[in-house]
Amino acid sequence: MYRTGDRARLLADGNLEFLGRLDGQVKIRGYRIELEEIETVLARHPAVREAIVLARSDESAGQTRDARLVAYVVPSGPRPAETDLLRYLAERMPEYMVPSRAVCLDGWPQLPNGKIDRKALPAPDESASFAEPEGALEIVLAALWADVLGLERVGRHDDFFALGGHSLSATRLYARLKEALQVALPLRALFEQRTPAALAAKLRGEPAERARVERLAEVVLSVLEAGEPDGGERALGA
Repeated sequence: MYRTGDRARLLADGNLEFLGRLDGQVKIRGYRIELEEIETVLARHPAVREAIVLARSDESAGQTRDARLVAYVVPSGPRPAETDLLRYLAERMPEYMVPSRAVCLDGWPQLPNGKIDRKALPAPDESASFAEPEGALEIVLAALWADVLGLERVGRHDDFFALGGHSLSATRLYARLKEALQVALPLRALFEQRTPAALAAKLRGEPAERARVERLAEVVLSVLEAGEPDGGERALGA
């Protein structure tokens, strides 16, 4: 007999109700991931004293986002930069095991019995260091980012993957970009220019395309600002 690690109960009608896992295994984008593996690697970072990794499905803009990995750390000294922690993991683990966000805390929330209250760990603050998009092209790109990720807003320096994006949602974004702005960038550009500001700079850097893309962005933005029913979705290639 094989122990799957699943928790379940037998219902009166003979069906089984799934109640979760006995271990720390989760399934994200089709991959089975052992959270303890990520925690072990992250805890080796010289600036980290303890680490916890969760799979979260937080609500944004009235919608429940796809499950994503979020790392929490208690630093051993000065707080490390989030980008440093994520880069450390990216250099040591497969892409699908790298959390979207890393949150530093002074200590763990605790239950009355002294155990860590994982349910009380806070959702990442998406409003920190928010910078408004500049110009029509950045505004339209940020709107596409937000629409694909189910967010209320996206800043000009917000990283698509740090916000919860992944290879599947990047493919959706790529299709929407082609539809809305008629651009023919390679898909890898979204993995290299991960913010609206960076991608806008990339598009403006193509002399033959700059004027056309800027003009299309102005048209799309005018439709978005008009607030017509379904107009925004059509303008964004939805």
